Amino acid sequence: MKDAIRRYLATHHAEPLAFWRDAVRAPSATLESLCDVLYSLHLAGLTDDVNPAASALFADVLAARVLPGWAGGADGPSGDPVSIHNCAYAFGVLNLVRPGHGDHYARALGTRTFRPADLIDDAGRPKFPRWLTHHHWRVSHWLGGAPSILWSIGQSSHPEAAQARSLARTALEAADTWLASGDGFIKLYWFEPAQQLFRAAYRLRHDPELGDVGGLAHIHWINHVAGRPYYAADRVLSRTSAVFQRRRPFMEGRPYCLDFDVVQLVRTAAEQTGGISADDRARASAMMQDLDAFFGASLSADYALHKLPGALATYHECATICAIDDTAFGKPRDIIRDAFWI
Repeated sequence: MKDAIRRYLATHHAEPLAFWRDAVRAPSATLESLCDVLYSLHLAGLTDDVNPAASALFADVLAARVLPGWAGGADGPSGDPVSIHNCAYAFGVLNLVRPGHGDHYARALGTRTFRPADLIDDAGRPKFPRWLTHHHWRVSHWLGGAPSILWSIGQSSHPEAAQARSLARTALEAADTWLASGDGFIKLYWFEPAQQLFRAAYRLRHDPELGDVGGLAHIHWINHVAGRPYYAADRVLSRTSAVFQRRRPFMEGRPYCLDFDVVQLVRTAAEQTGGISADDRARASAMMQDLDAFFGASLSADYALHKLPGALATYHECATICAIDDTAFGKPRDIIRDAFWI
C-alpha cells in the first residue's frame, strides 16, 4: 500500500510531492495541497521521503501569507489570507516536521505581532461567522480551529507560547457552553423550525447526523490533546457509535476526513467512558479491510488529494481500536496528538 500511495502522489500530484521530496518550490501548488502531501507521507510511513530543507521552505511559504491571529511582519505578508481551517492545517505541518527537522515557527511568523482577537472574543469564545449558526459542521472549523491554532503556538518555541496555551484552554472551556446547550453536540441556532428546514435541505446531499458528529469532532480534537473531559461523553459515544455502525463501508462514497471524524470520536469518547465495545471493535476491523482494498485499487485521478490524509488517518484509528501494533504503514499514529488538526 505504501507503493500505491507513492504512485498516486507521483502520478497525480507531482508538484507538491517534489516540493517535499526535492525541496523544489511549487508555484502552482496550493497551500492545502502542500499540507495534504506532507500529512499523507507522514501517515503512510513515508517520512524518509521528506527532504529536511523542504520544511524550512514550507515555513517561507507561510511567511508570505496573511495568517489569522497574526499582524504585521518585517515586510508585511502579501499573499492571500489563509482561512482558520487551513492555518490550523498548516501549523499541523510545522508540528509534524518539528521532531525531525526542527521548530520553524519563528521562520514562519517572523516579527509579526500575536493578535488573538482575530481568533477569540473578549470572553475567550472562538469567533465565527454568525450567519452560519445553522450549519454546525461548517462553523465547527472556527470553533475547533481557533483552539488548534492557539494550542500549536502554545507547544512551539515562540515567545507567545505560554499565553497561547492559556488562551487555548480558555477557548475550549468557552466552547463547552455550546455543547451543554446541545446535549453534548453543538447547538448555536435558536429557531427550531428553521433548523429543521435546513436539515431537510442538507439531507439532499449529506446525512445531517454525519455533519453533527463531524462538527463535534473538530472541537474534541483539541480537548483530546489537552486531556479535557468531553461534555456528556456517554451520550456522545452512543450517538457517534450508532452512526459508525450504520454507515458502511465508509461514511459516504469514498473514505475521507469525515470517516476519521467519526472513528476518532468513537475511540476517544470510549476512552473516557470505560472502553471500546466489541461491536465497535468489529466495525473498525471491517473498515480496515475496506480501506486495505481501497488503497490497493482505487487511488485514481478523480480521488481528491485532500481526501487522502483523512482516509489514512482513519486507517490508523481503526488499527488503534483493534489494538494492532504494526500496520502496512507502521505503528498506528494518533495524528491529532502529532499535529493538533487534520
